[in-house]
This record gives sequence, C-alpha cells and structure tokens, in this order.
Amino acid sequence: MLDPKEFGEILSKHFAEVTPEQFLANLKKYCPEVFDDVAESEIAQSETDESKEESTFIETEGRIK
Repeated sequence: MLDPKEFGEILSKHFAEVTPEQFLANLKKYCPEVFDDVAESEIAQSETDESKEESTFIETEGRIK
C-alpha cells in the first residue's frame, strides 16, 4: 500500500513540474470523454433535467409530482 505522505510528495512533484500544455495533453489522452461533443450535450441535458426537477419541487410546495 502506498504511504499517504509518499503519495502526496509524488503528486506535488508532478504538479510542480507539469506545464499547463502537458496537463491538457494528458487530460485529452486519458480522459477524452471530457472533450467529446456528446459528453457536453449530455451535461447540458442533465442540467436541464435538474432544473425541471427543481421547478416541479417548488411548484408543488415540496412535493414532487
């Protein structure tokens, strides 16, 4: 098991040395879904759905239909 102190040192070293450009390149390489148009549209749809749920909650005075 990795020691939390050692893990913290590894992360600190990494983020002290990585440039913003390298960080972005790594993010695109290892988390491409962050940059997918599909992922963006799903996020937008999720936010719309949450907004509708909040409106329903408010309109029914705390009771969801």
